[in-house]
Amino acid sequence: MKPKILYLSVNDGSDTRINKEVRTQATQADVIYCGIGQSAERAFVRGHCAEFYLVQGAHNNPLVLLRYLLLVARVFWRHRYHSIHIINENLLLLTLPILAFTRSRIVVDVFDSIFLRLGQQGIYKALQRFCYRIPAAVIVTDDNRRDLLPAGYEDKTFVVENYPYPVTERFAKAAGPGELIVFYNGSMSNVRGTELLAGMLAVAPGLRVWMAGWIYDEPTRRLAEHPQVQNFGVVSQQESLRLAAQADYILSVYEPVNANNINASPNKIYDAIQARTPVIINGEVLVSAWVRQHRLGYVMESFYQRNYAELFADWLAQKEGYTFSDALAQAHTWPAIEGKLLAAHKLNALA
Repeated sequence: MKPKILYLSVNDGSDTRINKEVRTQATQADVIYCGIGQSAERAFVRGHCAEFYLVQGAHNNPLVLLRYLLLVARVFWRHRYHSIHIINENLLLLTLPILAFTRSRIVVDVFDSIFLRLGQQGIYKALQRFCYRIPAAVIVTDDNRRDLLPAGYEDKTFVVENYPYPVTERFAKAAGPGELIVFYNGSMSNVRGTELLAGMLAVAPGLRVWMAGWIYDEPTRRLAEHPQVQNFGVVSQQESLRLAAQADYILSVYEPVNANNINASPNKIYDAIQARTPVIINGEVLVSAWVRQHRLGYVMESFYQRNYAELFADWLAQKEGYTFSDALAQAHTWPAIEGKLLAAHKLNALA
């Protein structure tokens, strides 16, 4: 009989990283997934789960969270679990009353740290240290994020990078002469590039924007209705990479308002390597230095650049001036590093 993993997230099962993780875990265990979402229509993860549960609603609604906790409690007592996988520290703290006395291995997977957003001083620092004492393993997305963890937790920290599945097929670029297609995907809001694109669309008739993912604010909803914008909605990773490969750039900007954004580890950079499509990233994000070093895309001087016409001219002139080596593509794939996820759950020995 396969061991069981309880996978806890406030996502509806459409998130790219969550799908990769569950697919990998499902090779060695039965995964029982508990999530939150408006519907299971885009629950791409569902086919890889032994059991799938979704509380309908928004994850920032207190009543929805209460229903979610009741679901987790019910599912928690139904099975004996080899391990419990929890997305981000805030969900760990929320479910702690249920999981406090479990003997299962708890693995907290941090790719959007609440403490990097709120700060790591005073009460938040104390709460962070308490939080990180609980799990048997902590997963982060890169070495930089590992170095930002409180001292003393190095031995139980696993770096599981945000690499995509490999792309073997090559796609022609879809833009016509004088046109430029920017792929805007993932979590989309003003702090992730909506204001930048709206400003550029006002001065650049040759700009087209392809959107795919989750819309988080009203300006982004308005952007999706612009005549030069095509919104594909929430798509699978395979479809996202296909769109990225046909675009001229992948937008990957983060307003530098907190340490979480400055230390972002965007999967879009690794998507760019596979799709052979350059990224656009702002210089305040630390990983932009790596992008510049490997000539993987256009590094804006600042998130707050507003010289839209000049930016568009630069992007258009430089879109074919970036390099993507086969060796880099082969090294930065999910199959190359997924074993570290199994190691965090101590599932390697069971393979």
